[in-house]
Amino acid sequence: MKNNVLIYTESELIRRLLTQDRHAFNYLYTNYSDALHGIVLKIVVKEEPAQDLLQEIFIKIWANINRYDSDKGRFFTWMLNIARNSSIDYLRGQRNDIQDLDSSIHWIESNQTVFGEIEHNELRELVSRLSDEQKTIIEMVYWGGYTQIEAANRLKLPLGTVKTRLRLAIKNLRLHLVRSSSYSSSMAS
Repeated sequence: MKNNVLIYTESELIRRLLTQDRHAFNYLYTNYSDALHGIVLKIVVKEEPAQDLLQEIFIKIWANINRYDSDKGRFFTWMLNIARNSSIDYLRGQRNDIQDLDSSIHWIESNQTVFGEIEHNELRELVSRLSDEQKTIIEMVYWGGYTQIEAANRLKLPLGTVKTRLRLAIKNLRLHLVRSSSYSSSMAS
C-alpha cells in the first residue's frame, strides 16, 4: 500500500483553504504549527498559554483566510503577523487583568473597616449571590487559605482563569456590597 502524502504549493493551499477544505487545514496545522508555536512561545514565554494561543491563531487563520492578499506579502509572513499580534494582545490582556485585580484588592483593603462591620453571615449571603465558579474561587482563596496557584491546580484550571474569576468575583462582591449599603442607608434615612 502506498503512503499518500499530500504536498500543496502555497497557492494551492490557499485556494483549498478558501473552500474550507479540512485536509488543507490539517496540512496547514501539521506543517506550520511548530514554527508558529515557536514565535508565540518566545513572546508569551509560558507553554500553556502558548498552546491555547496557537489554537486561537489557527482558528483566526481559518476564519480570515479570505483576507489574505498575496500582493502584500507571503502567506507565512501573514500567519506570523497573526501569531505575533495575537500574542501581544494576550500579554496586554494579562497586564490589564493584573491591574484590575490589584485595584480590586486595593479597594477591599482600603474598605477593610466596611468589611469588618459586615457580619460573617452577611458576607456569606453576598458570596452566595455569585456564580458557582466565582463562589468556589472566593471560598478557596479567601476562606480556604489556598493561593491562586493552588486553587488553579486543585480545580485543574489555568492560573489565568482563576485570576479572572477571582477578579470578577471581587467586582461582583463590590457591586453587591455597594447596592446593599446604598439600600441600607436609604432605609435608615
